[in-house]
Amino acid sequence: MAMAIKDVAADDDIDASLPLLNSPSSGDRTSAIQTLGNIIVSIVGTGVLGLPYAFRVAGWFAGSLGVIIIGFATYYSMLLLVSSFLPHI
Repeated sequence: MAMAIKDVAADDDIDASLPLLNSPSSGDRTSAIQTLGNIIVSIVGTGVLGLPYAFRVAGWFAGSLGVIIIGFATYYSMLLLVSSFLPHI
């Protein structure tokens, strides 16, 4: 038995020209605290899951050295992103 797929664009009550995501207006911006919270959650969330295994495989010395190197690489990448957004820095 074949099932038909409903064509959403053909419905009269749905406007196909509406965007899926609305761009934020000037009043819908996040605060510095919310941005900092999002950054911390995204970094800590992945790091907490991966670091114990990485230290188990690499050992204390190589694991610590790797964390320091990745920290500097992340910091440098952040500086590149900021300088591409604000060229005067």
